[in-house]
Amino acid sequence: MWTTWKSIFASTLALGTMLAPGVSFAQSPVDAPAGAYLPPQPKYAITAGKVPEPFNKQTRNQHVTRGPIHPDYKIHVTYDSQNHIINGKLSVTFTNNTGVRLNEVYFNLWGNAANFRTNGGGMDVKNVKVNGKTANHHLQETALHIDATLPKNRKSTVSMDFTVHVPKGQDRFGWDGDTVSLGNWFPILAVYDDEGWNVDPYFPYGESFYSLTGNFDVTVTTDKKQVIAATGTEIGKPKLKGNLATHRYIAKQVRDFAMEMNPNYKIISTTVNKVKVNVYYAEEHAKFSQDLLQSGVDSIKLFSEKFGAYPWPELDVVSMKGWFGGMEYPQLVMISLRDNATPAWVRSVNAHEIGHQWFYGIIGNNEYDEAWLDESFATFAAALYDNELDQLTAEPIPGFHLSHPISYFTAYGQEGINAYYDTVYDYGARTLNDLRKLLGDKQFYASMQAYYKQKKFDITTTKDFIRIMEQTSGRDLDKFFAEHYVFVSDQE
Repeated sequence: MWTTWKSIFASTLALGTMLAPGVSFAQSPVDAPAGAYLPPQPKYAITAGKVPEPFNKQTRNQHVTRGPIHPDYKIHVTYDSQNHIINGKLSVTFTNNTGVRLNEVYFNLWGNAANFRTNGGGMDVKNVKVNGKTANHHLQETALHIDATLPKNRKSTVSMDFTVHVPKGQDRFGWDGDTVSLGNWFPILAVYDDEGWNVDPYFPYGESFYSLTGNFDVTVTTDKKQVIAATGTEIGKPKLKGNLATHRYIAKQVRDFAMEMNPNYKIISTTVNKVKVNVYYAEEHAKFSQDLLQSGVDSIKLFSEKFGAYPWPELDVVSMKGWFGGMEYPQLVMISLRDNATPAWVRSVNAHEIGHQWFYGIIGNNEYDEAWLDESFATFAAALYDNELDQLTAEPIPGFHLSHPISYFTAYGQEGINAYYDTVYDYGARTLNDLRKLLGDKQFYASMQAYYKQKKFDITTTKDFIRIMEQTSGRDLDKFFAEHYVFVSDQE
């Protein structure tokens, strides 16, 4: 997700719009007018605590079992574009690989987050079954708890009916005018690991997401006039019945499934490295369509060369209005365009979001616990695309580590959210560039390619990244990471 204060500050100045004293960017983006965001104030009263001990190399190779693995989703929904309601059924089959019998299972229902409910959004489920038998369940905020007996090393299937009220707002999940953004819109299986079930709270200024790769078979019925961009590949032509059309999409080895709809979308496409790149744009954003297409092509070529091959057959880039700049989903990125956007800004934001196809999409991570493993890397990727690596010179923020979980930042309120952006985006990208300069380009990108190969479609951790960079470079990097405020102990 691209929400650095620099881009917001630039938009604010260009629009000539400022908020009243005391109102800042970290307030709800849904309630504030477009363009009316102040940059976080560069004042940090928090002082650094005790620096953690150096890494324990003996624990670096410990394996964490994450599950349930191989989730196979089948989703059938109808979207009512007049009332902005989704009704449908979901089933997901998975294998309990955790080594123990589980007596419960959790799903994350991100559409139930408070900022969405405030604007008419929300999600509900009923008729929940586990292996065909009715199961007790309880929904609290975004966490759906289901009583279930999941034998170890066995497949199980959870099914449910669900209803989604899409909120009004220019957001990754919301509707505005003719555009419907459906990010994080369905119940998604949570991850069980050494911490138990991960049901962290929704974080509107970044990501809280953490999912294992799986397959999706999604059928959507809605107005036949809707033009839909989606994760995966559409199978055949839509089936028409009256004013409705039914679309079917298949996506393999992805962590999520997103869609964007607008009946007025136009589409331009091209192919690079056997990947079809599609740009969906409304007429008001036509002037940026070629910038989105070319930056999409160039990003796939560059990042495939430097990090590892883009593994899916398609990538959709969609234009929309929004407060956040851009948001990534597997095989789909949302670019929110303001009136004052420039071609260079559009290309850079697109490169950042496409960078996320590698860092979270291909190489996954727990975005709530270790946000730097995707945001720092995507910011570095965008700077690489922009040929601006030498401009990555951000300084660390006293008291904050790159490896701190989001809960550490939010515990300090506004000040912590400011530090989150400055640390995880800017200082994190600078840290990766410092590592590149230390190792040299040849070794750094060779190590990044090894990292890609080892963690492709898997989950990475700070410990994994350090281990792989050390093993492939033959260097002891303890001092480097400690000096850059990256500590394995922040997750232990």
